[in-house]
Amino acid sequence: MPPRVFRKLGLLAVSVLLAVLSTVPRATAAEFNFARYKETDLDEFLARRRPASGLDVVPMLPLKLDVTLASYGKPCEVFALKQSMLMGGISKQDIDALQVSSCIRVRSAKGRELDVYIQDVVSGFLPNEVPIGSKLSLYAIHVYTTPQESGLLVNEFLTPRSFPRADKPADRAMTSCGCWTQDEHPGVDFAADKPGAPVAAMADGVVVKIETSEQAPADLPGIGGCGRYVVLKHTYPNGGIVYTRYVQLGRIIGPKGEPLAVGATVKAKDTIGEIGPNKVLHFELRPVAPGNTTTDKVWAERYGKMPDMEWSRYETVDPEKFDVASFGGVRKATK
Repeated sequence: MPPRVFRKLGLLAVSVLLAVLSTVPRATAAEFNFARYKETDLDEFLARRRPASGLDVVPMLPLKLDVTLASYGKPCEVFALKQSMLMGGISKQDIDALQVSSCIRVRSAKGRELDVYIQDVVSGFLPNEVPIGSKLSLYAIHVYTTPQESGLLVNEFLTPRSFPRADKPADRAMTSCGCWTQDEHPGVDFAADKPGAPVAAMADGVVVKIETSEQAPADLPGIGGCGRYVVLKHTYPNGGIVYTRYVQLGRIIGPKGEPLAVGATVKAKDTIGEIGPNKVLHFELRPVAPGNTTTDKVWAERYGKMPDMEWSRYETVDPEKFDVASFGGVRKATK
């Protein structure tokens, strides 16, 4: 991950952390794996053979398409998309977490137009970032094909002014928390004035993981320990799920100073621990969403059968740039 600004928590750890998490811009290039999307010419894609009837499910091919935006999002039927994803092997949990209700229309280099599905949390930012008639790159997965249409789901977009992480030089300097290098850092760090400052839950949730070892190993980049930590699972009314992790804790305690246990329910702003002796809190936000799940074989071998490590399947996003509220259906996406 790119370097983060070293921020000040002070004694008001609860309120400052919640204020940071309330920001709402779209997740940026730094949190998205652009490299897995294969550059594809849209005209050549549209010329591919289609079935004579019915629907062909394809193996979730990630494509990068350079297009012109013809229209912003409009409501569209998503039944075929979700059924095809289920038939293609995507878990029901991930599909239920998928927030898609609209399609955008794009134009190829030869002027052919195509309606494509787009995640709601991404679609909400198009009017503010891309004027109609402008060029952009779509990062989409090909889910199905019918005689009339090609089912594409857009997970991210870039404009000519965007800068993918892959174009940035590697930064191997250590982060503020001292656990990862800058280009592996899976979250943000906050500074406290002194050890023992309270650490608050971002939102209502359930404790799904507690690491009590001060020397917990960081055995895989972006997953391992760096000391004591707590993971919460937040489930929103629309079915959206987000995991948050609070790392480098001193004591792990509940709102009333009691020991915190896996399975415990906490409310937003409840204390879940205290700042540790190095006076740094490392914080991570991991939404459950298509295109955000690791396919690393090493992860599957090491953690695949460990329920309390389920949170680590999902890639981190920048807490300052990801719109948690719109992802969870609490409000519409805003810039």
